[in-house]
Amino acid sequence: MRMPGPPMPAGPRYAPLPPPRKQLSAGQRSKLVSLFVVLLLLGAALGYLVALVLPTQYAARVTIQYNIANQNTGDFLKTDRNLTTQQVLLTSRNVLQPVADANGITVESLAKKVSVTNPDKSSIIQLEVRDDTREGGVNLANAIAKQYLTVSNASSPKGYVQTQLDAVKKQQATPQPGATPADTAALAARAAALQAQLDGMNITANQSTVLSQAYSLDAPAFPNVSLAGFTGGVCGLLIALMTAVTLTRRWTRS
Repeated sequence: MRMPGPPMPAGPRYAPLPPPRKQLSAGQRSKLVSLFVVLLLLGAALGYLVALVLPTQYAARVTIQYNIANQNTGDFLKTDRNLTTQQVLLTSRNVLQPVADANGITVESLAKKVSVTNPDKSSIIQLEVRDDTREGGVNLANAIAKQYLTVSNASSPKGYVQTQLDAVKKQQATPQPGATPADTAALAARAAALQAQLDGMNITANQSTVLSQAYSLDAPAFPNVSLAGFTGGVCGLLIALMTAVTLTRRWTRS
């Protein structure tokens, strides 16, 4: 006779395999393809339409050449630092503030319109200004370039010498009462010395030159209609993929 005891452990139980999913029918596959095409085209069309209703901005460009003095051309670190300094100066308040005041806008709003680049680490600096009109962008770009040259020259050793020379020439043009021939000769000698020093600086000093007046780029800077259409199409494609996955799971569920 079997004595009562603990129950015998049950044998291993295996969970039943899930039923195989259904296959998509030809009609369902056709619907998915149609969904892809419709959402892709719809996204591209919406992106294109959005780009059409956004306000158009035009870009004007000025090209500035920053000439490096011969004695500095071998010092690549110094050359790069000088170019970077000029780019910072172009967007500084000393340059932008007078231009903003003359056009009745704030310096902050003007700064948002301005961008400066140094293509391929060359001696060329490109100033680009965006505005709602082509004429407005060109006028702002020319004004900024002109003010930049004024500030750049005034803050350089060459500008200091030029200021001194201008002061001496002013004294020569309006002699002081009681000035002696010796005073006149001294002023003439001073003017000649400053002019010679300035001529030497024109050869050896770093200096900026505006290569041409500002011009407006042919294509609008913003919005980019082609890019907007492409972006809309990509968004439509992503939505189509998520929708297709959801529908496929629902249709193939047993």
